[in-house]
Order: sequence, then structure tokens, then C-alpha cells
Amino acid sequence: MHHTSDNSRRPSVLHIFKIYYPDLFGGTLTVIRDICASLKDAFAPAVLVCSQSAAKRQIVVNDVPVERVRSFGNLLSLPAAPTYPWRLWRKIAEHDLLALHAPFPLADLVFAFGFGRKRPLVVHWHADIVSHAGLRWLIEPLMRRTLQRAKAIIVSDHVLVDNTPLLREFEDKCHVVPFGIDTSGYDWPNIEPHHVNDRGRLVLACGRLVPYKGFDVLIRAAAAHSFEVWIIGEGAERPRLTQLIEELGLTERVRLLGSVNDCERIKLMCLADVFVLPSVTNAETFGLAQLEAMAAGRPVVNTALDTAVPRVARHGMEAITVPPGDSEKLGEAIDSLIRDPERRRHMGLAARTRALSRYSATAFRQGMETVYRDAVAAPSEQRSMNVEPPPATAWFDSIRIAATLAWSDMRHRYVRSLLGPFWMSLQMAIVVAVLGSVIGQMSNADMLSRLPMLALSMTAWTFLNSVVLDATTALQSSASLIRDRALPPVIFLLQCTFRQGLFALHNACVPLVLWLILSPHDLSHAPAALPGLLLFLACTFALSLVLGAMATRYRDLKPIIESTLMLAFLASPVIWSSDMINHRSTVMRLNPLTHLFAVWREPLTGVHVDPISIIYVLVVLALLIIASALTLVHLRKAAFWI
Repeated sequence: MHHTSDNSRRPSVLHIFKIYYPDLFGGTLTVIRDICASLKDAFAPAVLVCSQSAAKRQIVVNDVPVERVRSFGNLLSLPAAPTYPWRLWRKIAEHDLLALHAPFPLADLVFAFGFGRKRPLVVHWHADIVSHAGLRWLIEPLMRRTLQRAKAIIVSDHVLVDNTPLLREFEDKCHVVPFGIDTSGYDWPNIEPHHVNDRGRLVLACGRLVPYKGFDVLIRAAAAHSFEVWIIGEGAERPRLTQLIEELGLTERVRLLGSVNDCERIKLMCLADVFVLPSVTNAETFGLAQLEAMAAGRPVVNTALDTAVPRVARHGMEAITVPPGDSEKLGEAIDSLIRDPERRRHMGLAARTRALSRYSATAFRQGMETVYRDAVAAPSEQRSMNVEPPPATAWFDSIRIAATLAWSDMRHRYVRSLLGPFWMSLQMAIVVAVLGSVIGQMSNADMLSRLPMLALSMTAWTFLNSVVLDATTALQSSASLIRDRALPPVIFLLQCTFRQGLFALHNACVPLVLWLILSPHDLSHAPAALPGLLLFLACTFALSLVLGAMATRYRDLKPIIESTLMLAFLASPVIWSSDMINHRSTVMRLNPLTHLFAVWREPLTGVHVDPISIIYVLVVLALLIIASALTLVHLRKAAFWI
């Protein structure tokens, strides 16, 4: 049910991110929680995230409804949650405002294709893509489309706009709202240092145990000095950090405390002598943990990043700032504060004053509420403006319409089905099991280890085969709409690709499950397969476009195409393993499908792709592009063919 935004009820806002409490604790999650809590009287909040937990999908956290979409792990720091875009698309209509906490490419995928245009979008820019910068060419166009669509972009400091090229393109949309903190919770009574550490040399750090936090640098700094280090937080780096502590013989002085509740974290902040934020990359854009330490009156040691980190706690005033990754300078800075109690006291008081005056919770709430209200009000003000969309958006609109029609097709086809399209997944699992058994007996080889690749190959073949066969009847099935000029013919050919793509995503559950069960969980080769997979998808669509138009113009071609596809399946290494075929045979060398499958399957197994296969596929794609361009010209006459 849609939440109206009239005076009788609060407008609703959906916060969109990859993870939330209680699965993980971190700065971004704290920001989302604080926004929900501070604006609860003005906006009705809800959260949509991913979760690996098998617990309930719908939960309530601090009086905020949270929907957790099932994730099967993480790939390149991104949740493997194939149904998240669909759930987001379904949830959009239920809310008055969308708040995307970026970067989150799964959500960018939805917004970039134009879904949810009727709802205003605000982007909270928490960080740029740093960890996997090599994938920017793939992700940045999606992020740019999202930022184009956004009514406002919220950043914690203007330095993020200055140092981020993508944000500079949309500087007029950017609003600086510094994070705030309620300092009243840090007014602890005087606690003597000997209550926890009678040597008065406690150094505290806090954050997720991930590489960019630089906790390994802090541990190495401790090895050359006598101070103690306590690190709050959990994450994938814990085993490596534990091993480093043991190798350096620091088990008596360096402790990994894991996750602690808010009350305990505040207490530890007040007990510490020095707080350290040793982050080593620009993925650390603000450092909310150092703001908490400042509220507790602790001096800070931070790093000279090109973000807001050294601007929140300033060098020589509230902090000592050192080069990132330099364990020697970090250790010297910490030790200089440990040895100088008076300097610690002065810097701590300055830190507390800055937290109170510059980063108050009230200013944060007012800034957020202003941006949110302006974004909600903007659509109604702009409806009267009759702006003609630029011609460049025609193709994008066609893609969006085709994707919407494909989604509607799938919903109606399985409206009363118990498993929906997962019936196809069950069918795929049975086919893979039977083929695996037969091929295993023929080759006398261990077929279990080959089942994941067999399932993946069958999923890809089913997608290609179904897209092409669908395209041969797509224009005839939509004859009335084409004759009436209601929609361009290319939309119905695009619809075939999107519809079969949705089915392929369901079928992909089979190879994914087999991969997790039967193979080591090493997905490091997956990025290398992405370019080949994109070539596969491009060739599939171009082939369906050409053959779909030809089969409509010349009706006798359809049975010929069906027979050719069957022969191509038998003559291609779709189900046959490499040791069962002769790669030197003329059929294999000339068969385009041999090379089309090789360009993405070989990288998945860690094998280099034969340059001949790459050249072959690129030549085929070039020919298909030329044929597609000619087809698009002749498609204008499609109304006379049907």
C-alpha cells in the first residue's frame, strides 16, 4: 500500500544499502540508524538490505522495519543476492522517497534502467569505488545514470566533491551535511585509568576488520613501542590480523575485542588514552569512529587521506596526522601523545569542543530533513514543466519498456504457481543430473567435479536457444501493437532477451549451488570471465534481432532455425568436456559457438583464452552489428510483414 505524503501522515522513506544491523556493525550502518532515529517524527523509515542469515526475512531494528533479501555470500565486496533488484523494484511504489546509500551497484542497476522514476531519489555518497577500481569501467556508467536521476546528493564534506570526478559532474546537486553525534552519551563520570589499564597507555581503534582500515599498520606500529592496543570490530581480516599479532609476539599487548554494544563502546572510548584511525585508502571518507572519540574527549591520530578524515580531526589541534601506511610515523605519533599527558588533555578538550560545535546531532538532523523535504516536494513542482525528453533517451526508454514487459510476462505466467519460475530451475537440475550421469559413464571420469561447469554451460545454452526461438515469433505475437504503431518493433525483440534473462537468473541457482557444494569457494577468476560473458550476451541479442526479423519476413525460416540450433547444440562443446572432443577438427574450429563459449568458460577455470577464439568472436560480433544495423532500418516495414 502506498504511503501518501499529505498532512495527515508522515511521508515514508526507503533506505537502500547492502547490509544492516544486526548482521554487521559499521560507520555507514550507524549513519542509517541515526537518520532513521532522528527523522522518525518527520518520515516513516524502512530499510531494504541483503543478508546471509537464514533467519526471518522481515525484522524490526530499533522500531524500523527491515527487509533482508537472501544473499549467498560476497563477490568483489558485493552481495551475491540475485533477487535484490526485483525486491527493490517491488518496494519502490510503497514509499514516497528513496534514499540510496552509495556505492551499491545492485541498486544502481535498478535506477540506471529507469525503474521507480515516479519516486524522488536522494543519494547518500559514503565513498567512491576504491577496492576494485579495475571495475570502474563497468560500474561507473550505472552510477552516473543513478546520479543523473537523483534529486539530491548528500556528502559529509565538500572535499569529497572536489576529489571525486564523478561527483564534480553533479556539483549543483550536492549538499554538504556533516555527520553529527549526540555528545550527551559521552558525559561519563571520571574514571581512573587504573580501572582498566594501570599503566596508562591504552590505544583504542574501532571499525570493521577490512584491509582499508589499516589495522595491520597499527599492529606493526605497536611492535616497536610499549603501548597497548585494543581494536573493536569484526570482519574478514580477523584471521590475518590474529596471525600477525602472534608472529610479532604481541598477544599480551594487542587485543581484538570483536563487536561490542554501544554502551560498552562509549565506555571504552572514555577509558582510552589515545584513539587511532589508521585507514590507508580513500575508502575511508569521514571516519565516524574518530568523531565518537572526539565526543569522548580523546586525542586522535589519523592519516593524511584525500577525504574528510584529516579535516574532521585537524592536525596539531585535535589530532596528529601521519602518512597512510607508515607504521613508523604512526607509532611515533601515538608514543608522543602517550608520553605527554598535558598535550593529550589539551587536544582532548579541543576535540570535545569541535564535536559539540561543528558536528552536532541537531545540525545533522536539520540538514537531512531539509534535503529530504525538498526532494519529496520537487516532483509535484516539476510536473507542470512539459520538458521534451532528448532524442538520446529513445533507446534507453525502449530498454526500460522491454524490461518492464518481460517482468510482467514472467509474473503472469506463474501467477498461481507454487514455485514460479523456479520450476525451470528444478527442470534444469534434473537435466544436469541426467546428462552428468551419462557423460560420466561415457568418459569414465569423475563427473561430480564437472557438474558446476556443465550446469553453467547448459544455463547459457538454454538462454541463447530460448532468446533466438522467442525472437522468431515475437513480432507476429505483437502484430496489433506494431500495426497501430503503439510501440517500435525492436522493443518486442528486446523483450525476448530480458524475459529469457530473468529465467536464466533463476536457472543460475543450479550451477551456483553446485559450485558452492562441489568446488572450492574460489571466485577469484570470476572478474576475468566478465568481458567474455558480455560478448556472449551481445552476440546473443544481435543474433536474435537479425533472425527474429528474418523469420518474420520469411516464415519458412523458423523451422530451419530450430533444426540448425539443435545441430549446433550437438556439434558444440556445451555438454562435452575438453578431453572428449578433438579441438583440431574442422567442425570445432569453424563452429562459432565453440569460441563463444570459450571466451567466458576458460577464464572461469583459470585458463587463458586462445587468441584465435577472441579474434573469432570479435569478428562474428562485428558482422552481427552490421547485420543488426541493417535490420533496424528494415524493421520500420515490420507492419507490412505481419
